Amino acid sequence: MVVEEDRISNLSDDILHRILSFNPTKDAVRTGVLSKRWIHVWRSIPLLNFTNIKLPDIVSIHLFNRFLHSVIASRVANAGINTFHLDIAYAKIDNAKSLIIPNLIIWLNFIVQRQLNYLDLHFNLLNAANCFHERPRFPNIVFSCKTLVVLNLSWFSVDGFAVSCSGFGFPSLKTLNLKNINFYDHQVFILLLAGCPVLEDIKLCNIVFLSWKVDHPAAERLYLSKLIRADITDCPCFPIKAVSNSVFLRFQMRMEFHELPIFHNLTHLVINNISDLVLKLLHYCPKLQNLVIYQKTQTEWDTNFEAEQGSWLPQKSVPQCFSSNLRTCIIRDFAFLDLEHDMMLARHILNNAGVLETMTISIWGDKEQHEIEMELSSYPRASAKCQLQFIDNKYDM
Repeated sequence: MVVEEDRISNLSDDILHRILSFNPTKDAVRTGVLSKRWIHVWRSIPLLNFTNIKLPDIVSIHLFNRFLHSVIASRVANAGINTFHLDIAYAKIDNAKSLIIPNLIIWLNFIVQRQLNYLDLHFNLLNAANCFHERPRFPNIVFSCKTLVVLNLSWFSVDGFAVSCSGFGFPSLKTLNLKNINFYDHQVFILLLAGCPVLEDIKLCNIVFLSWKVDHPAAERLYLSKLIRADITDCPCFPIKAVSNSVFLRFQMRMEFHELPIFHNLTHLVINNISDLVLKLLHYCPKLQNLVIYQKTQTEWDTNFEAEQGSWLPQKSVPQCFSSNLRTCIIRDFAFLDLEHDMMLARHILNNAGVLETMTISIWGDKEQHEIEMELSSYPRASAKCQLQFIDNKYDM
């Protein structure tokens, strides 16, 4: 009988590490039983991946803690850890605080000393009905990690001490993704952003401030000079001047624009359709090429919707981007809340956007769809080559 050569086992450790890095760590550990060649390979993988971990009770928490401790204890001495993914769902906040977070601090204390570049920590409750303020405290040890390039967090609380302690700062951080994060107050949030001098990509979703002490001077001074992309959803009192250098901006929240900066580099804007604020903002985006307008969602902060919509008036002056740069415009959920408002907005853009190539409309439901399409198609267009498109509202643009 001819025994086929084990070509995979003959590969270098670097290549085997690459192969194993595509699998959860528990599966990488299991490869140690394949042959003598594989026994120790997983011990030096530069990526630790613990995703989709569900811990419904104390027993499961203890078992997981024991396993992760054993993985770290088995690491080859001085082997670097480039990436750490940890995605945990637990049943009770008290279990997280007493059994998971203390161990997480131990793990992170070991990992951040090994040239950590990518950190993903996603905590969640199995019962989504729990109160938003029930989130465990984020370990302070991470805030002194100078090698981090990407930081993704969800379902944590950040207190004031964490960003004021000695050694705080992310001099290498280029990507920051925060979702469902509680901050002690607005100043802590601003100090965190100020500690990321080379940040290029920021995504914020559902940021909560437990204390409404707003530090306006610090917020006004904040400017992320290296920023390219910003995606901001439900982050109260966000200092929009901080992201004025971005090329891509998604802004999905209540907007109270006072002194707007000029977005010299902005080419792609996604924004809520609120009153005439959309057109006001466009006056500060001279290079804008792509515009996506979403309808406001019907949330608690929609109570003044009628007053806001009633204040819509076409701007007397036309934004600079209309005459020279705006190529595409998408209006989502057209006629969802106010048909007249949306018709006026679409007409204003069509009448003034001189180089517009396409306007895409997704009409909400079946609201007079044929009549809306006929009327919009009859509007005069400043751009002779502008194509008007109508698509299914369910289509993801």
